[in-house]
Amino acid sequence: MDYGFIFDHNRCVDCKACSAACILENGWQNSMRSVFIFNAARLPELPVVNLSMACNHCGKAICLDGCPSGAIYRHDLTGAVVVDETKCLGCKYCQWNCPYDAPEFDNGKRTISKCHLCYNGFAEGRAPACASACPTGALSFGKISDKAKRKIFSWFPDKKLEPSLRFTGKDYGNRPSVVPGELFHSQMKPAAQRDRHLKGIWVLVLFSFIVTLSVSYVITSLFEGTFPDQWIFFPAIVVAGLISLLHLGHPERAWKAPLNIKTSPLSREITAFIIYAILSFIAVLLRIPAVLLAASAAGLILLILIDAVYYFSDRSRRIILHGGQTFLSALLMVSFLTRNVLPFTFIALLKLSASFYNMASLKNTGAYFGLRFMRFAILLITGVILVSGRFVISEVVIISFFTGELIDRILYYVDFNPVNINDMILNNEITYSNETKRN
Repeated sequence: MDYGFIFDHNRCVDCKACSAACILENGWQNSMRSVFIFNAARLPELPVVNLSMACNHCGKAICLDGCPSGAIYRHDLTGAVVVDETKCLGCKYCQWNCPYDAPEFDNGKRTISKCHLCYNGFAEGRAPACASACPTGALSFGKISDKAKRKIFSWFPDKKLEPSLRFTGKDYGNRPSVVPGELFHSQMKPAAQRDRHLKGIWVLVLFSFIVTLSVSYVITSLFEGTFPDQWIFFPAIVVAGLISLLHLGHPERAWKAPLNIKTSPLSREITAFIIYAILSFIAVLLRIPAVLLAASAAGLILLILIDAVYYFSDRSRRIILHGGQTFLSALLMVSFLTRNVLPFTFIALLKLSASFYNMASLKNTGAYFGLRFMRFAILLITGVILVSGRFVISEVVIISFFTGELIDRILYYVDFNPVNINDMILNNEITYSNETKRN
């Protein structure tokens, strides 16, 4: 869009007048505009930078593309990216995808709310309330262009989304002056990292793991020339479907989830689950081999699409190469259940290599170390039992194997960490502080 926010961080004093004006103008429960502070702890060795930011109404809005129900759309007149709360499922997928922490979940309405650029007033020629209320002139709204001077801080997320935001301030501001500095310095520590992305993890873990088990069961049955037990398979699919509704703010709107299949990975995943469920129900109920084959293929596609939901938000190597992927886990489960040693060995080595890579890439090597070690040990022990052929594959071994796969899926969500401005600020504070101390 041709218009956007213009910000001079040298003038921002963190008075939060912009945030208050946003609430008063629109009657929000939560403010849609936040002031992010680099060096909020006022460490003497770091500059202090305030950044007032709401939705940047990006040219390539990832929240809009990812929304499964099409609740997020671009306003025709203003170009603002806005939310239709009557269509919102409350799935919070946009919160994962937005690196600027713009979408906010309204606990009262159970839907997502975000800055809509005060588009009613904007259409009448008025600036957004936040820009009008800024007493220092740090925040304004006007015409911007690609040639406009822009200052992107190292802690400002850049996912090539073309945000409608330009910086006009000079380089980092002054560092706080503290006397006596050495005493103050020894007592100050950066703020703790927020654990945002793990909220609701158990619903997602259970859904994806049950689906992985069911797909493995279908494919194993196909290889063995049998059909899954109806009394086990049908409840598993129903439970998975019901569980998937638990993290929605409005479960009754779940039928709208497939509406944005063209651009939303989540919409494609849900559509694939419906197709897989229908095919597998028909195959198991009517015992038709050809439909069972089709259900197996649909199940593998579903698993790929489940993982694609997370790749869309987090494209880091730790997720792309993670051993907890549903597709890889399903192949390992099938090879284990059918006692195919060669494919089991190959896939197990891939998973173990991925585990080593992720542990080596951890800045904090102690993060979930016990869980990671347990997962590694279980896979190694059950693998040796299967490959050697000298031991009986007992119920204890089977339960242990699937427990290890469940742990791997949990670790997948632990390592899932989409780019977010809060995390980047914290990481840069730590890095900058450590470098300053060494120098």
